[in-house]
Amino acid sequence: MYSRPALAEAPVSAFSGEYVRLLVLDTAHTLTAPARWGREEWGDFSLLTAGVGAVMLFDKPVYEEIQRNRTASMDDFAKVAESAGSYPSFGIMGAFYAGGLLLDDTRAKAVAMDAFAASLAGAGVITTSLKVAAGRRRPNEEEEAYHFKPFGGDHSFPSGHTAQAFSLASVIAEHYDERWIDIASYGIATLVGLARVEQGAHFPSDVVAGAVIGTVVGKGIVRYNKERHAHVTVTPVADGQAMGVSLTVEF
Repeated sequence: MYSRPALAEAPVSAFSGEYVRLLVLDTAHTLTAPARWGREEWGDFSLLTAGVGAVMLFDKPVYEEIQRNRTASMDDFAKVAESAGSYPSFGIMGAFYAGGLLLDDTRAKAVAMDAFAASLAGAGVITTSLKVAAGRRRPNEEEEAYHFKPFGGDHSFPSGHTAQAFSLASVIAEHYDERWIDIASYGIATLVGLARVEQGAHFPSDVVAGAVIGTVVGKGIVRYNKERHAHVTVTPVADGQAMGVSLTVEF
């Protein structure tokens, strides 16, 4: 009788050397992705880049309109909201991992580990590199909206807080099918981006670029890891005298 191979989750501990190896693989896969892109992927990249450019055309009037409508209560709310794109986001990852350990929930642990990998690759390597290369001055430092001086020491473009928030949001949304989780995750991430503009730290296009980076990297890492895990299968084996399982790993 044929028995269908079962998917082996084989969760890796976040504190193991194996997870460090997986972080390196996730980061390398993300950074080398353009080398594997086909026509469709380059088309998507062109559209997203054009979208960021289109938003940039309206950076100054939109930013000034937001600044004109600032209130004390908005400031207080923005200061709280923007924190979700900083260190507290790692607290959320830790909560997912702790919950996964306590409840024996492999999906919750996967969210934490994938989110950390997405943070490292997206908000860490890609966003930081673009910030240095673009050298855009922050809006609260100068009235000029298009002050770019590559490698000049300014770091407005893209928004790191927003990239961090959207990388976490996209990982959560990819792991869970519930609609309300998608809305809550991306809603909070959007508030982070808006708060950064309200606080004068970024122009709208900085935020949009950070959102694109975080979302693309987050989704990409989750899908890559799911595909990699799909190559590990466990098959029941019986020869009439003994029963067991066969572990198959495809590389």
